[in-house]
Amino acid sequence: MYNSYSSFTWTCCAFSAATWAFLIGGYLPYVGDTRIGILGYLAGLLIGMAAVTLASAVPSYKYGVDTIDAAKSSFGTYGVLLPLFGLLATLVGWTYVVVALTARGAANVVQTVEQSTDRPVEGMVIVLALAALLLVWLIASRGPWLFERLSNYIAPGHMIVTVIMLGILLYQFGPAVFAIDVPVDQALVKTKTQGFALAVEFGVSNSLTWWPVMGGLTRLVGKRRHIMGPSVMGVGVLGAAVISMVAALAAVSAGTPDPTIWMIKLGGPVFGTVIMSFVLLANVATMIIMIYLSGVSIQQIRPLTRLRWDLLLGLILLPGIYVAFRTEWVIASVMSWLSINGVMFVGITGITLVDYFLLRKERLEPEHLFSRDSRNIYWFWGGVNWVAIVISLGSIGLYLWMYDPVAASMNAYAGYLGAGIPTMVLAAVAYYVVMRLVVIPSGIGGYRDAREPKHEIVPAL
Repeated sequence: MYNSYSSFTWTCCAFSAATWAFLIGGYLPYVGDTRIGILGYLAGLLIGMAAVTLASAVPSYKYGVDTIDAAKSSFGTYGVLLPLFGLLATLVGWTYVVVALTARGAANVVQTVEQSTDRPVEGMVIVLALAALLLVWLIASRGPWLFERLSNYIAPGHMIVTVIMLGILLYQFGPAVFAIDVPVDQALVKTKTQGFALAVEFGVSNSLTWWPVMGGLTRLVGKRRHIMGPSVMGVGVLGAAVISMVAALAAVSAGTPDPTIWMIKLGGPVFGTVIMSFVLLANVATMIIMIYLSGVSIQQIRPLTRLRWDLLLGLILLPGIYVAFRTEWVIASVMSWLSINGVMFVGITGITLVDYFLLRKERLEPEHLFSRDSRNIYWFWGGVNWVAIVISLGSIGLYLWMYDPVAASMNAYAGYLGAGIPTMVLAAVAYYVVMRLVVIPSGIGGYRDAREPKHEIVPAL
């Protein structure tokens, strides 16, 4: 479906540039120094997206399979339920975040048009959230073709909006806007070094949440050279870093991280409303992609393959009804959710990257990815690679020991590099060592076959 560099870049950008990019950017100044927050976030995004693209996007592109199918080669036929759980939590969870942002933003737009200064009426917010869920269900039920077309308009539109907002900030505050910081007592950390490490952590955490997504997109890409650049630039730089930079400057200037408030506050009641309306409409495409990918992946659970596509998507969106009544709480918890979401994939990313590139030498056996019996080379022990499971769970424990995402506090070991990068590297090293010393010599997992090239049978003339 993506036959050019630009088409996939714009899809990645449109996907990444949902309202959450503005919301996350609004929290970057709270590392203590706005400029350090912006630069650290960019660094974390570049490092994290490079790792995630290699671990998730490349094997899915080569074999045309979903991320979860490719992960069976490292986690086992049934062990893949662990990353599948993380995938569904990511895609569905962020869909609900965008639903909450869209509903509250739309309510703010309505009140601005009506020239009302009161807080959004909760009844209106609930109705708008339910309407957003219904719209996403109706469009996603028709398949993936629509979001590819929408992205060619939405992503450039996001970039235009971002440039306009930056122009407004420079017009109102001048270059001094880059020197505005939050009050010292509101900073999450005390030193600039810790602030940079925390900002890097936000970037890495954001990137890791893309592990379950990139494979589902790159399996629709036509050429290998269109994978890495669009993924890192579209998701990491254009869709996340650039938009979050402007959002950070706008939020610290307006005194609130909520983009549904500062967009209208900075842009004025008319122009701000127009910008906010476009951003809210663009959220629909993002929600459609996430729900579509959720529907594809959840069919790894065999009984669900018998459900009609529209009914399956309806079941996935059903818990969103609860979210419609708790939108304010969802928005307030978004940064904690970002880090908790990222920690799910910190070990998985390191494991799948090492397994595919270093242990399997970029060779998978597709027919075994779809087999569910003991003759499958990815069967390991009863369908589970316990080495991958234990290291993934251990990585979560190590990460949480180094960094508490709820309190946004790091121990001394995470004060320079954050927690995501060291944990991902340690997980990759541990997996490689245990697999090379224990599993591969035992002949389990089909690794010997992966190292021995297969010869094609040439028919006799």
